[in-house]
Amino acid sequence: MTDGTTTTDTRPFSILFVCTGNICRSALGAQLLTARLDEAGVTAGGHLIRVTSAGTGMEPELVMPAEVAEQSRRFGGDPSGHVPRQLDRDIVADADLILTATRAHRSDVARLLPRASRVTFTVPQFARLVAETEPATDLWALVAEVAAERGLVPPPENPDDDDIEDPYRRSTETYERVGEQIRGFIDVIARHLAQSGDRR
Repeated sequence: MTDGTTTTDTRPFSILFVCTGNICRSALGAQLLTARLDEAGVTAGGHLIRVTSAGTGMEPELVMPAEVAEQSRRFGGDPSGHVPRQLDRDIVADADLILTATRAHRSDVARLLPRASRVTFTVPQFARLVAETEPATDLWALVAEVAAERGLVPPPENPDDDDIEDPYRRSTETYERVGEQIRGFIDVIARHLAQSGDRR
């Protein structure tokens, strides 16, 4: 994690998705963003962007539901080899941008590492804010500018609109609805990251 300014670091820009079990929302978001950035050939400072995910309450016996894996493939992602992992302080500290499924997950991240709160947003929140932000000199600067927008862009009338509901063990219709929501948010985020990233 950097201080939010342009960096000369040689390490990749790291994006972390967070949900509860790391088998539905965060996994799908990470897989789709990885695919979108790869398709666009986006890099950060000449280095590939690393996109990972983790869960606040990961249970090792659980795996990605077939519905989510199918959505990932249909939307261009690659669910093969996904292994859920438990969120911890080190994982948080390694991220330059943290995108959570809900406001509760955002709070969980802040409890693990308070300084990470400045680079932590829910997925809908970041999509909403980055759409109002001009392209920056690089991705680190973009995150800092989006963070500055928090107090300037009005929040949604319904605070729940900044959350993504958990589809786990819900109906097929719920999986479909949530998957489409995530795809829409990721498409917005990827497009704006591409405007501030480099091209390989």
